[in-house]
Amino acid sequence: MKLRFRNNTLRLRVNRREVESLASGAALKEQIQFPGNTQIRYVLEPTTKPAAEAWFREGVIGVSAPHREISDWAKGDSIGMYFELPANGRVLEVSIEKDLECRDAPAEEADPDAFPRTGEKDC
Repeated sequence: MKLRFRNNTLRLRVNRREVESLASGAALKEQIQFPGNTQIRYVLEPTTKPAAEAWFREGVIGVSAPHREISDWAKGDSIGMYFELPANGRVLEVSIEKDLECRDAPAEEADPDAFPRTGEKDC
């Protein structure tokens, strides 16, 4: 799972194996270890709640999306699920997207579980 921030947006990109795990009801968890024994963890999880949520607590960035929407998305051709969440008088835009293969990436960055790219555009 990849995490990206830009302005007031949060973008999570997941490969085929991760999409299958989410659709089966499992949460995805990652962490980044920093010097000084500190870390940031991030979680993407399905929920039975009717709407998506996002939070940041105790060094954990969390996103939950309705399990039914995840299941439908996993079976379909749509690249992403997109949510706008109220955030202290602003809007946090959350994107959960299928990670497409990158044809021109260095070999060490290639993900064998990435979704096949069908168009001409690359990374």
